[in-house]
Amino acid sequence: MLNILSQKAKELRKAKGLSQQALADLAGLDRTTVGAFERNDYTDIGIRKVQRIFMLLDQSLTVQTIGLPTLDDLNAVNHQESGVNKDN
Repeated sequence: MLNILSQKAKELRKAKGLSQQALADLAGLDRTTVGAFERNDYTDIGIRKVQRIFMLLDQSLTVQTIGLPTLDDLNAVNHQESGVNKDN
């Protein structure tokens, strides 16, 4: 999925006539971060940086839960398991 976002960001940037450096300056990022993202060759890019890039390209990025547990869900399971262990 991220490779699709990377390619789309590159297409949108070029369509707006922006260089990687110009987009990076607007986003408050290093040019190498933008370049690595566009090449799908990054090791540490957070969702906020990706959202910022897309916002500057007049796009919105929506994050949806796809069935993975939330932190609250995991804490509830831990709490339930702790209670079960105390009774045994």
